[in-house]
Amino acid sequence: MLDLLDGTELTRRERYVRDDDRRRFTLGVNLSKREVARRTGLPPERISLDRTCPDCGAPHGRPLYPGLHLSVSHSGDLVGVAVAEVPVGLDVEERGRPMGELDSHVRSAGEPPGDLHVYWTRKEALLKATGDGLRVPMTDLTVSAADAPAALLDWRGRPELPGRIRLRDLEPDPAYAAAIALILP
Repeated sequence: MLDLLDGTELTRRERYVRDDDRRRFTLGVNLSKREVARRTGLPPERISLDRTCPDCGAPHGRPLYPGLHLSVSHSGDLVGVAVAEVPVGLDVEERGRPMGELDSHVRSAGEPPGDLHVYWTRKEALLKATGDGLRVPMTDLTVSAADAPAALLDWRGRPELPGRIRLRDLEPDPAYAAAIALILP
């Protein structure tokens, strides 16, 4: 599956320490390019994804293709790719990892206790969709309770976003929490 990776992607792949992470990254690139190829009619080997970071110009930003937005996520045995014509964020998290120590970094003051994996994946999907990544504290975002339908209720300093966001929980497997976010025009 390495034949679809360009030089930048091969370099990034080699920076991963663990073989499993390298395999997940390679699969994410392949799935991304194959889906863009399906949508554009181009062969996947001709698809070049732009990963330029808007802050520093290095090639570690979210993947883009002209007219399309992409989001890639992997955890455990799952790799997910979302492709849309509007900004999109996807996150998946294996439930086996204890997250209790992260509670104060994830839940905002307005969120009740609940499945931290759900809060994490919702907020990570939102931060990926906006392109902010983890540069914005998760506690700046308030989402619906973990056991309620997914919704962005508030984003500190960005009151226009809740009305433009579509947020959904996904159920790829009982061992995982996952969420997808779209930003509508």
